Amino acid sequence: MSHPEDPTRSPAYFRSQNPSALHANQALARLQQEALLPVPQNYELWFAYYAQTNLEVVQALDTLYTTQQPITDTLCGGLHQRFLSEAKNSETVRETGARIQATITGVSSRVDAARTATHQYKEVLQTAASHFSTPGDSEKIRNTLRTVLDNTSDMLAHNQQLEDALAQSSLVMQALERDLEAVRKQSLTDSLTALSNRKAFDTEIARMSQQAQTDGLGYCMVMMDIDHFKVFNDTYGHQVGDDVLRVVGRTLSQCVRSGDLAARYGGEEFAILLPQTTLPDALKLANALRTTIGGMSLTRRKSGDKLSRITLSGGVAQMAVGESSDSLVARADAALYLAKSRGRNRIEVHAGEH
Repeated sequence: MSHPEDPTRSPAYFRSQNPSALHANQALARLQQEALLPVPQNYELWFAYYAQTNLEVVQALDTLYTTQQPITDTLCGGLHQRFLSEAKNSETVRETGARIQATITGVSSRVDAARTATHQYKEVLQTAASHFSTPGDSEKIRNTLRTVLDNTSDMLAHNQQLEDALAQSSLVMQALERDLEAVRKQSLTDSLTALSNRKAFDTEIARMSQQAQTDGLGYCMVMMDIDHFKVFNDTYGHQVGDDVLRVVGRTLSQCVRSGDLAARYGGEEFAILLPQTTLPDALKLANALRTTIGGMSLTRRKSGDKLSRITLSGGVAQMAVGESSDSLVARADAALYLAKSRGRNRIEVHAGEH
């Protein structure tokens, strides 16, 4: 990775002295320099870098520069998902919260109005009762009844307004609930593969570990990695590499049970959590996934050329009594690297003490 160049030397896509235009020029020039696709998430990532609106993005990209790691579309997509999508989701949640507050405020005002009307109606009825309890002329009785009827009509109107407001607010709250659920799912989903993301994985493994300490029911974990993925990217291009990640993600999603969790752990690495599963069954599933993906025949859409076969290496580990989730991940990862060292396209088991 080369270091960001002097912004004054960047091509002027937007000819303006405005800082935003300058950052836009820098971002677009950077996409060209790194041979990245000019997609919105890449542009937004590099715009945030040059504008320094997100310090986590700046630190992450500077670290890649320092370690001389190549910048790819997949890597940029991961950084965007990690640092920028979360900010968007948080903003959406804040906006939804404001809408909920506005709805509650509107209903509260209606309730207050109905309460006031009820109090006034009560006073009218009390006055009428006092009039009827004492002798009086017919005209006075007619006026009293007319006042009661008028106030009854007003009371009915207030109640109808309150009923309409409550019905409308119910519809609004249902829509907001759907919006929040969509945001929640988006924040836990990897945008490229549609699998659960790292955040969802960390949350679920923590929950499962806590539950295992309570009920004594363990679980297994599978860590899988696409063999020679960098070579694949360099040979066919990053866009094809992204398609491969999608194929693997879709296969994992289709092959696991409804109670299992398949996640994109990072880059070309995937993790699967298997509750109430024995080590032999977890190994069987991992090998079935490896065989299924390895048996696929992939072709490029435009040219029809066949691509190299995709192979996976994997590691399997079963949670031990009293073991932390970090320890389990480390053991599954160690088994994965053992599979890599033994020739790849194989699954190894870490069955030793943690």
